[in-house]
Amino acid sequence: MKRRKIDRSFLNNRGVNILLSLVIALLIWTIVTVFIDPNQDTKLKGVPVNFEQDSQMYTSLGLDIINDPMAQVTVDLAGNGTDVYGLTAENVLVYPDYSIVKGPGTWELNLLVRVLGNSASRVSASTTDTVTVVFDTIESKEFTVQVEMDSQITIADGYVLHSTTTAPSIVTVRGPESEVEKIGSIVAKVPGSTDLENLSTSKIATVTLEVRDVNNQPMDLEFSSLDNSIVDVNLTVYQNAELPLSVNFINYPPNFDLNSLNYTLSQETMVVSGRSSVIQNLTEITVSDFDLSSFQLDKVYQLQVNLPKGVESRDNISTVNLTFNTQGYATKTINVSQIRVINQPANMSITALDSRISSVTLVGPEEELEALSPNSVVAVVDAADIQIAEGREKLAASIQIPASTTIFATGSYSVECQVSASGAQG
Repeated sequence: MKRRKIDRSFLNNRGVNILLSLVIALLIWTIVTVFIDPNQDTKLKGVPVNFEQDSQMYTSLGLDIINDPMAQVTVDLAGNGTDVYGLTAENVLVYPDYSIVKGPGTWELNLLVRVLGNSASRVSASTTDTVTVVFDTIESKEFTVQVEMDSQITIADGYVLHSTTTAPSIVTVRGPESEVEKIGSIVAKVPGSTDLENLSTSKIATVTLEVRDVNNQPMDLEFSSLDNSIVDVNLTVYQNAELPLSVNFINYPPNFDLNSLNYTLSQETMVVSGRSSVIQNLTEITVSDFDLSSFQLDKVYQLQVNLPKGVESRDNISTVNLTFNTQGYATKTINVSQIRVINQPANMSITALDSRISSVTLVGPEEELEALSPNSVVAVVDAADIQIAEGREKLAASIQIPASTTIFATGSYSVECQVSASGAQG
């Protein structure tokens, strides 16, 4: 019987030999790591440190980390080869041991290592690396932004820099207490520029904030931060104007000539400032109304200056004195029996029950008062100016002197009247 020859030519193929070598090597490695020498040691480099882990241990003391302790370390791994093989930095948690931290300061901390995943209980991990961490009590403090102007910033003639405000006006600094307490002020310093020369209109400048210490010297913040480092500075420019003062009189007879009053104000004009759109529409500044019925001879009256909204006194004056020249004036007391009711409602009837008003005081030129007859004086109840209801009511009466343009009454007066519906019996 003829023997069959075995074809061994494939064993001479280089590719086949390499493949067989790899299979044999893997088989040998598996046998060694699993059966002969299962414990393996290896180093895992570039593992990041997690500083948030166990952070409650220092935050419970009112502390926070104020430096930037970013770190990557080398971790020693030991365990069964099948468990260690394939572990990466994502499978390992490295974090500081905060148990020794007792208060603010710089601390050199050991690192704890934990293996994550199914092999955690079978692989031991450690590192000899340490990290330096700075702790301090964290404080948040608000500062009102102060504005400083460069000397090159100028205002045009006839105008004034009314105010400088910032948006935001308050900034918050957050950082270690030891650093925050060294801050004296937060300053927005507006630099000079051609755009800010000879100003006649308001401007806005964007400025980077400057931190200064208690001695007003610039300081750099090492660990602290501002919630806003840039602000808009509003430079509000007002226009100046010198305007006459005037007084408005009230409660005088309809035919009274106000020009007959000889009076003066302690200040005839006032320098004011405001936005150009407001100032350019003003011709005078009025003071508070003067009630002529409160007039007294030889008395000086203090009146409030009524400035329009957005207008300010450059003279810092809020009141002026009103003085009357009463030379040749006198007073006279009479009883008024001429009583009239005007402007009665169509559905109401108003009847004056008083036959006269006693002790009415008149003021005017002495010669005219002497010649004035009481019958020339009328008490007028104007029903159009009052709220009335049926029954007896005291209704206000104004004193009028139709025959004179220079005499007026002082004081307040009333007449008792019967008010009834039209057609009803009084």
